[in-house]
Amino acid sequence: MYCGDETGSFIGELTSSSCRFGYGGDDCPKSVLSSFMYRDGTTSSTANNVIPTTTHHHPYYKRNKYLQKDSHSIHVASEEEGGGIPSAATTDDIVPIFQTYPRHVGNNKHTTTTSSSSCFFSSSTDPWDYMNNGIIENFDAWENVWEKAFQQLHVRSLYKHTKGGTTMVTSSSSSSSKLKRTPIHSSGLASATVSPSSSISIGNTTQEGEIIHPILAIDHGHTHFQSTGDSNQNNLYNESLMRKQKVHMLEILHESLCAPATFIAPSPMLASFANGRQTSLVVDIGAGGTRVTPIVDGLILQQAQRRNGRGGDWMCAIQERVAVEYMRKKMAKDTNGMQSGEDAMVVPRYAVGMGFKDLEKVRNSVFHKVAVRDCMYEMRTAPHVGGVAVYRDDEWTDPFVVQDESATGIDGDAMSEKMDVDGHDDDKSNATDEMDDSDDEDVSYEIKSKRYYTLPDGTRVNLKKNKDLCRLDELLFASELPYSSNGSSCSCSSADTLSNLPIHELIKDSLMAVSDADVRKELCGNIILTGAASLVPNIEQRLSLEVQYLVPGMYKCKLIATRNTTERRFASWIGGSVLTSLGSFQQLWLSKKEYEEYGPTLGSQRFP
Repeated sequence: MYCGDETGSFIGELTSSSCRFGYGGDDCPKSVLSSFMYRDGTTSSTANNVIPTTTHHHPYYKRNKYLQKDSHSIHVASEEEGGGIPSAATTDDIVPIFQTYPRHVGNNKHTTTTSSSSCFFSSSTDPWDYMNNGIIENFDAWENVWEKAFQQLHVRSLYKHTKGGTTMVTSSSSSSSKLKRTPIHSSGLASATVSPSSSISIGNTTQEGEIIHPILAIDHGHTHFQSTGDSNQNNLYNESLMRKQKVHMLEILHESLCAPATFIAPSPMLASFANGRQTSLVVDIGAGGTRVTPIVDGLILQQAQRRNGRGGDWMCAIQERVAVEYMRKKMAKDTNGMQSGEDAMVVPRYAVGMGFKDLEKVRNSVFHKVAVRDCMYEMRTAPHVGGVAVYRDDEWTDPFVVQDESATGIDGDAMSEKMDVDGHDDDKSNATDEMDDSDDEDVSYEIKSKRYYTLPDGTRVNLKKNKDLCRLDELLFASELPYSSNGSSCSCSSADTLSNLPIHELIKDSLMAVSDADVRKELCGNIILTGAASLVPNIEQRLSLEVQYLVPGMYKCKLIATRNTTERRFASWIGGSVLTSLGSFQQLWLSKKEYEEYGPTLGSQRFP
C-alpha cells in the first residue's frame, strides 16, 4: 500500500514539556502545542479552546468575572459579585498528559507532606523524583492533542494544498462554473464539522475527508522507570508499562483517529538518524532529565542506557527553592520571629496583585505549577546565566553547595544567605549601589541584567553576591547536589539504568555497559548532543574534555552538536521526518488491515 517515496506522513512527538507536529519531509515541526489540556477538552469534542496557550491568566478567570485592569494587576471579584476562588480541587482546569513531578512542601527537610506553616515548592528538588518522566497519565488528553494538531494543520481537509490556504468549493446556487473561496481559520474549516468518521461538511457541500497520511508517533524511548521492587519485578514492571502504553497509543491512532497506517519509533533512534548516524551515543538533555542511549545499527541497547533526573525542570526547581528559602528567612526577620499567616512563594505573572488568601486557594493547582515553571524558565534563560566553564580550575566548586556542611547535609538558612534580594539587604552599601545603578543612564541594559534579576512581582534579585545563580548550568556536572536527600554517586533505584551521576560520568557508565570493544570505540567517536536544555554556552567543549578524561586513551571522543537551535531542540522530530521520507521504510508501516486482523500486540512486537 505504501511502497513509494511520497507518502505524505504525519509526525507527532509528545513530551512532558511540549508537543510537536508536522508533515514528513519538512525541516521542522509546523505546530508546537502545550503538554497540558483544559479539563473540558478531555470530555467534550466540541470545545474550542482545548489547549492552554498562556500562563499569564488563570482559565478560571473567564468564568468568574475576573477583570484585568492592566498588565500588572488583576481584580478579584468578591463573592457578592459572583467571584471568589474555590479550592484547587474544584478549579483545577488543567490536566497534564504525562505524569507530573511530586511537589515538596516543608521547611528544610526532604518531605512531601502538606502543612499550612511550611514553605511551598511547585516541584521537587530531588532528581530521583524525575525518573518517571514519560509515563502517560491521561490518554484522553493525549488523543485531544492529536485532534488539535489535525485541526491546525488541516490533516483531514482535502483542500489543504490549495493556494492561499482556502478551499475551492463549487457554488450550487450559480449555474456557471465559477468557484467560491471559503477561508480556513486557525480553529479549522469555516462552517466545517469534523467527526470521528472523517467527513467534512462545507456549506451545502459534503466532502469525504478521511485521513490519508500514515502517522508516525515518536515515543520517549525510556527503557526503565523507577519502581519499589527488586530488579526482577522492576523489569517486569517496565515491560508491562511500555507494552501497555504502546497498545493504548495504537488503539487511539487506529480506532479513534482512523489512521490508515502507523508506526511508533523511539526518540533516541530518530535523533541519531537526524544527524546522519546509524551507530551513535545519543546524549539528550531535556526538560525531564538527561538520557544517554547507545544506538547500534539503528537499534537501542536497552541495558546500556543511562538516565538521571538532571534536566531543565529540575534546575528550575532549584532556582525556586533558593528564592523561597530566602524569602522565608526575610519574612521571619521582618516579623521578629513571629509566625505570620503568609507563606513564602514565587508569584507568577497571573497571580501578581492577588491577595494571599486567594493565592492560597489556587497554588496547589496544576496551572499554578506550570506558571511557576515558566517563570523559572525565563529566569534560567536570562542573560545573567553564562553557561558552563570550558574546564574546571582549582577554584571550581559545586553550585549552591556549602562545602563545610556537605558531609552532614545542606542547611537551608546557610543556603539562603548566599542569595540577596533588593529591599531586604542589611548591607547599606548594596542599597546605595542599587540606587546608583537605577539613576545612572549610562549603564546599559546588558550590564544591569547581569547585576539584578526582577521577578514578576517586582522583587529584584541581586546577582553580585550570589554568583551560583549565574552558574546554574554547572549542576549538570556537579558531584554534590543541593537540597537532595541522595548523593550523586548513590544508586537507590532497583534498575541499573537509573542513576544520579553527572552527565560525563553518565556517558562513561553507558559506554562501559557495552561489551563489544569495537562498538564501544565507534560510539566514542559518534557522541551526539541533543535536547533543548543542552543549548548552553560552552557545553560542547566542556563535555568533550570531561569525557576524554574519563575514557581510556585508546578511544578518541568526538562530540557532534549542531549549532542550529531548531535542529538540536527538534532532533527527534527531524529524524522522523527523514525516516518516513525513505522509500525503504514504507514497508514497515502497520496498516489498518493488519491492525484489525492481528490486533495491537503486533505493533508492540514489530516496533523497536
